[in-house]
Amino acid sequence: MMPYYETSLGRLYHGDCLEILPEIEPVDLVLTDPPYIVGAKGCGLAGDRQYLHDITENSLDVGFILSILDNFNNWFCFCAKEQLVEIISKANIRNWMILTWNKTNPTPLTNNNYLPDTEYIIHSYEKGRLFGSYKDKSRYCINPVWKNNYNHPTVKPSFIIMKCLNLGSQKGDLILDPFLGSGTTAIAAERLGRRWIGIEKELKYCEIAKQRIKQELSQKKLPGF
Repeated sequence: MMPYYETSLGRLYHGDCLEILPEIEPVDLVLTDPPYIVGAKGCGLAGDRQYLHDITENSLDVGFILSILDNFNNWFCFCAKEQLVEIISKANIRNWMILTWNKTNPTPLTNNNYLPDTEYIIHSYEKGRLFGSYKDKSRYCINPVWKNNYNHPTVKPSFIIMKCLNLGSQKGDLILDPFLGSGTTAIAAERLGRRWIGIEKELKYCEIAKQRIKQELSQKKLPGF
């Protein structure tokens, strides 16, 4: 199984994670932002927004096979409100917590509903596998949506991925993201000295991730980085 791209710390694979996961070595932490169940097709006025069309056209609104998480003891999983009950049911066989990212600049359309200003992250972990500083252990982040020029509709900001890595891993640990998308988990792992494995099904997103990681590595060579 040849990587699509690799660095001294990590490997990016192009393909279906269900086919690739049985072939990889044990990992210390899974950190992933899988497809949500968001109902973007029926979101009224907000459905005219390009990023929602991109989500539906790339099947990023239909969820994922939750049994993927059963093979791991330590994981962070981003999810929509509609997925919370099922994912928590998998998390509560160990220690677990709900973290939230509270956005200061959400899409300003409610469509007779609450503002879409919160995203959820479930952390499931074994005893002794919670790390990080006092500040890291806050259960919420309050930050604006990160503006970017990448051709991917659900890019997560690096600050929240780095927070999760600090909480769930230590330097040198092996991190897995089976839905790597635009590559933010790999970039955060490179910054924090974690080894990583990323899997992405869509070739165009593999290429975006590759270019972002290469850019990250080139910046590391700059004086004062």
